[in-house]
Amino acid sequence: MSWIINYINSPQERFSDPKSLVKDLHLNGFKAIWMLDPGIKQEDGYFVYDSDSANDVWIHKADGTPFVVWPGPCVFPDFTQSKARSWWACLVKDFISNGVDGIWNDMNEPTVFKAVTKSMPEDNVHRGDAELGGCQNHSHCHNVYGMLMARSTYEGMKLANENKRPFVLTRAGFIGSQRYAATWTGDNLSNWDHLHMSIPMVLQLGLSGQPLSGPDIGGFGRNATPRLFGRWMGVGAMFPFCRGHSETDTIDHEPWSFGEEPFKTRA
Repeated sequence: MSWIINYINSPQERFSDPKSLVKDLHLNGFKAIWMLDPGIKQEDGYFVYDSDSANDVWIHKADGTPFVVWPGPCVFPDFTQSKARSWWACLVKDFISNGVDGIWNDMNEPTVFKAVTKSMPEDNVHRGDAELGGCQNHSHCHNVYGMLMARSTYEGMKLANENKRPFVLTRAGFIGSQRYAATWTGDNLSNWDHLHMSIPMVLQLGLSGQPLSGPDIGGFGRNATPRLFGRWMGVGAMFPFCRGHSETDTIDHEPWSFGEEPFKTRA
């Protein structure tokens, strides 16, 4: 699979013709899975922000104003509102028209790097539907936020093609997330401890009702050694969700990047 980080509208300087890009990937036997984070750029003229600002689907601070945060001014959809979920689903439907095969939801705990808790303030306000408890603080809604985003993404993909099973990957989830998305175990490190930890994590996710999960094989942060990567590939082949992935400032983590050592695990 080809994993492409993207915005709801493609930056023209990088992806001038996204449909042709996806078509070329398909011709070469790849699937295209594009990433969508929940943070929406707060800028008048940006069609995603403008498309539903009038309906005010954003999470609010305790003082009633929209919660604005990194990277640069952005706002977070309040997925506890049905109108927010419908709005997101319609955006995903249009996004899929580029020929995208699946959606990867990241940073959807939601993550806020500059906060001590690495998430938004607990007194932020969700103005949810009655079935979700109505208006509540973020402390009551934090755990379901990622699941509700995954649900909205799933529903958007179904709108695009009701006869095709959606592929959604989410980092954050809750009980019931398996109805909408696969999950991976988050940003791990390239070390033996995290290799060992990945096994019980995936098994316990399965026991908790999430059958499709797996770690970043080789570790997301830091650099894997050839032996570590080879062993991790051997284990990872047995995981329901098998994917190598690493952050941008690491060495290449493809199997062929480590010489002959990883292939010795075939024995």
